[in-house]
Amino acid sequence: MAEQVVVKKQGGFFYGLWNLLKGFLLMMGFSFFILVIMIGVAIGRAMDDKPEALPSKILLTYTFKAGIGEKLPKPSVTQPFVHTTATIRDLTEALEGAAKDDRVKGFLATIEDVQFSVAQVQELRDAIAHFRKAGKFAYIFGESYGEMSSGMSDYYFASAFGQLWLQPVGIVGITGISAQVPFVKGTFDKVGVTAQFGHKGLYKSAPETYTATDMSAPNRMALTEMIGDLSRQIVGGIAEARGLTPEGVRQLVDNAPYNDQDALKAKLVDKIGYHDEVLAAARKEAGLAEKDDTVDLSDYSPEAKTKPKGLRGFIDEVKKEVEKEEQKKTGGKGKPKIALVLGSGEIVSFGGAHAGMGDSGIEANDIVEAFKDARDDKDVAAVVFRIDSPGGSPTAAETIRRAVIETQKAGKPVIVSMGGYAASGGYWVATPADWIVAQPGTITGSIGVFGGKFVFADLWSKIGVNWVTISEGAHAGMWSFNRLFTDEEMAKFEATLDNIYEAFLQRVMQGRKMTHDQAFNVAEGRAWTGAQAKERGLVDELGGLARAIEVAKERAKIDPKDDTEVEQFPAEESPLDMLLDFAGSKSSLKPNLSITPQQLREMIEQQATALQSQNLKAPVVEIR
Repeated sequence: MAEQVVVKKQGGFFYGLWNLLKGFLLMMGFSFFILVIMIGVAIGRAMDDKPEALPSKILLTYTFKAGIGEKLPKPSVTQPFVHTTATIRDLTEALEGAAKDDRVKGFLATIEDVQFSVAQVQELRDAIAHFRKAGKFAYIFGESYGEMSSGMSDYYFASAFGQLWLQPVGIVGITGISAQVPFVKGTFDKVGVTAQFGHKGLYKSAPETYTATDMSAPNRMALTEMIGDLSRQIVGGIAEARGLTPEGVRQLVDNAPYNDQDALKAKLVDKIGYHDEVLAAARKEAGLAEKDDTVDLSDYSPEAKTKPKGLRGFIDEVKKEVEKEEQKKTGGKGKPKIALVLGSGEIVSFGGAHAGMGDSGIEANDIVEAFKDARDDKDVAAVVFRIDSPGGSPTAAETIRRAVIETQKAGKPVIVSMGGYAASGGYWVATPADWIVAQPGTITGSIGVFGGKFVFADLWSKIGVNWVTISEGAHAGMWSFNRLFTDEEMAKFEATLDNIYEAFLQRVMQGRKMTHDQAFNVAEGRAWTGAQAKERGLVDELGGLARAIEVAKERAKIDPKDDTEVEQFPAEESPLDMLLDFAGSKSSLKPNLSITPQQLREMIEQQATALQSQNLKAPVVEIR
């Protein structure tokens, strides 16, 4: 009898995974096939063990490092598989929940090169302070706090913890804060590039880096005052946390950096030791038994009874999503909730190459859709608009602004929470809000406008390139990078900037209830810290996202004691959704048939249930 290899049906995982995949192979491109393979592997790993029960005494742990932002990054060609990084909101909400959880005894953080903005550090410090006020301990460990850098952000963050540990030979590099601005006009002159820009606002200094060889006096004054205010905030925060005076901390800054023993003598750290030693100390403080594991903060939820499992958690999310969809279909109205709309990055009309800050930016159409969904949801009582943006397109900002106003017209108050930045266009979209909350270190304002183009005519001449232009229309070549604006074109361009600037001022006047002179006096393109902005009426209150949510509940007349749901709009994409989106847009062979993430989730759920019922037996291979 001829030999044949048979994989029995009851073999379990591989047979089930093949059944799941084979229906897609013919209609999906190669890239998508690879993604589905990865999903299958994740399912197998997730189901290897039953979920472990959380210990009765919990020690939370987490490593803070670069990459923690306002929202999860989307997959790209260079990084098609999204890392499961936590967001600022994930971490602060977990700490707030842990503060109320009697099982949680303490928190041990490890810090790497965090690269947080001052406002982000303040957001996290507030959450840690709240955690400690609940009677729980908080330790932090660092190999260094700024080994080859100023370390101010790292140490400012670390100072919020009750006990600071430094590894032997580590450094505390609190050497102060500074801003360095490059001026490249000299280089442009040498290579034959002309930067032809206009700006409205005395302090709207962004074009200077291309059009000048040194900093203008207004720019220097404004930047000096901003750096001074941020420094006072950081020094004051460190002094309060470490039981020192601001003058004493300033002197420590002037004498930095410090080696391990000097940092200990200066009371900048409490202990010198290695990570395993601080972990042992934290476990002892928490009263953990030898068998008890620590719990990662990004996996923790106060409602959780077991450690989350990838697939099980995934299926739970699917069920919740289906329940929400059914409730929408039946028109049922549940408990009032707060909608959270996230806007992080450069403001653009559409996604693409111009989107900034490490993700797709703030796409106006997406934000408009999010506000529309929040308006249509009968359960949404108010909206918190979280803005973390240095600005962008004024037309895209105006599109978003109108979405805010339409939501207010529907009877739903909109509260703005500012992150690290809400400047220029980031402030434009905030102007109509019912209330604006910013951290003291938020960079905001910058009410002004600039624009222009780079001209390469001299460069082409130097390298022997001759451009021939044929055009119809007096100003057809106005935006060409091969010639300067004519005097008439420059006048028209300046008039355009004037119009945008005046529109910006009008929106500040309307939103902040200011006269034209009052708006002009805080505008002129000048950026302010959140603390400075509050003094000038551009911000209503200092605080973080948690405070903005409290204000939203107040405005919606929700009892502050109620455990009100905060739902993100649009809903945060799961890794599966993002992989599907990426595969659909990047695969070399487009699928001929369409399939939605919801449909695929349902198929995976069915397959997972089948696999679980088979007790995940190893595949049986027989030779006959």
